[in-house]
Amino acid sequence: MGKKAVLKTDIMILDRTIITRKKRFGIDLYTDLNDITCQQDFYATTDATISIIRPELLSLDREIRALDGKRLCAKGNLDLAQAIRREAFPSPAANWKEKAANASKGAGFAANEAKIKTEMKVIETQLNAMKEQFGIRIFPILQSHFGTSAGPTEIHSSTDAVVNRIRERYQTCKSEIIEINRKKIQKEAIIDQLDVDVSLRRI
Repeated sequence: MGKKAVLKTDIMILDRTIITRKKRFGIDLYTDLNDITCQQDFYATTDATISIIRPELLSLDREIRALDGKRLCAKGNLDLAQAIRREAFPSPAANWKEKAANASKGAGFAANEAKIKTEMKVIETQLNAMKEQFGIRIFPILQSHFGTSAGPTEIHSSTDAVVNRIRERYQTCKSEIIEINRKKIQKEAIIDQLDVDVSLRRI
């Protein structure tokens, strides 16, 4: 039973690895595609792959840009806070009284800067989470769209190049997931054999 429990734990970890890989796919794919939402061809093309991915990408892009605005605002606040701190201590303290006063004043500045940095970290986490969920959503859509064929096509336009990049990202992710699933099947087969062995011993 101990071996079976270990195998089940391994399978659970492999399931999580598949989800993690799809999340990374979302981050990578958005990094490749975020600029094209500003291009006219992205809206004018009738390419099937772009048409399928467009709604999800636009929805994500709106959310990302809104958070990017908050991040830039926080970055500006941090730059300002750091500038104010530098101006507050134009020269080193000359004696212990000045050092004590500076330490007290500096603690206030440090706390304010730490608060802003925490805010920026939260925004960054939210940005990554959005991109990861994009990967979770878009992978099965592309899987259905590409089917068993996801090879590159001839490039006649900038859109073709973008589609090939999508295909390449998808195929890499798919290949890795296939390998993970192969390991799962092997472990599941071992569990089945263990169950058979237990049944035979009971006969």
